[in-house]
Amino acid sequence: MFNWPNETIDGTDPFNCTTNTSVPDAIASPEFQTLIFFAYSLIFLIAVIGNLAVFLAVTLLPRMQTVTNFFIANLALGDMLMAVFCIPFSFVSILILQYWPFGTPLCHLVNYSQAISVLVSAYTMIVISADRFLAIMWPLKPRFSKRTAKISILLIWIGALLTAAPILVFTSLIQPTEYHDQCDLAICTEVWPDEHSDWLYSIILITLQFIVPLIVLIFTYALIARKIWAKTPLGESIKQRERQILHSKRKIIKMMITVVLVFIVCWLPFNIFMLLPLHPDWPPLPYLWFLVHWLAMSHSCYNPLIYCFMNEKFRQGFQHLAMAGVGRCCPWALVVARRRKRSTGSNVTEMLELYPPSETNTMLSYVSEGGFDQ
Repeated sequence: MFNWPNETIDGTDPFNCTTNTSVPDAIASPEFQTLIFFAYSLIFLIAVIGNLAVFLAVTLLPRMQTVTNFFIANLALGDMLMAVFCIPFSFVSILILQYWPFGTPLCHLVNYSQAISVLVSAYTMIVISADRFLAIMWPLKPRFSKRTAKISILLIWIGALLTAAPILVFTSLIQPTEYHDQCDLAICTEVWPDEHSDWLYSIILITLQFIVPLIVLIFTYALIARKIWAKTPLGESIKQRERQILHSKRKIIKMMITVVLVFIVCWLPFNIFMLLPLHPDWPPLPYLWFLVHWLAMSHSCYNPLIYCFMNEKFRQGFQHLAMAGVGRCCPWALVVARRRKRSTGSNVTEMLELYPPSETNTMLSYVSEGGFDQ
């Protein structure tokens, strides 16, 4: 990614492997290193916790298991893949050490996972837009069933695995300079048979993971927005039920358009950067790479925040997850919730939707016998 000098400025041993002379002084400064660790650690934690919450809310809460939410859970799974396998390894190897210390298997896995996660996000958003398009433009025609949604998710992953397969094949550890050779260090990168093949696959990958999804999403959501916002309820001529349905449709479309816009803002600079013929000796290159790479990686943490702020059902789902977690750690808390819910006519079982039936029955029996009151 960057230039690795073969000799030091002060004329000492050019292969002093105890001191990493390949890292520019500005990058190696404590201030910049602190910024790097804080910035990437922040998005890593938000991405893992947030996307795990989304995935569990959809898979464990029956009321959340709708077709659209299945696809949203798939987005969360792809973002978790990005967070776990790409964020920590990429910034440490490129910005901190400027060599790959994690071995050959992880070199292949990290590069492959990053491509897969982006492709899964792009393909999933296309399918979501198609589902929304069919539901709103032709409401009387059959929609995606849950079975069709699960098959679509399987095909999304198969398509992503196949599209990114060349990266798995051509990723390798190399020693690009004499410095790396003498110090027995390597970098993890793609090694193609020729520059034309590398350029051609890069164009194909950017087209499939960014340009085509962008065109499809703009087209579908523009038509959807035009139809929904053109249908404005007036006075008493529109029933209250129809108003509520229209309001609900507008909210979900606003949320999905926001998801698409965030995807564009995060990944467009990185895709442009990868196509630019920048010289490795250009001084601002490491800082520019940090900015576009961090922005791209940060995409993995935004979707859960969008769902939380723009979707009431997801907020309720997150609350159920939190309550169930509290119930497991602090059983006495269930008694407090039971007494509060009894006053409103609801049942404590609403808190226990995440528990297996056998465990739920045991806990309910224990509560009814006053076990938690003792």
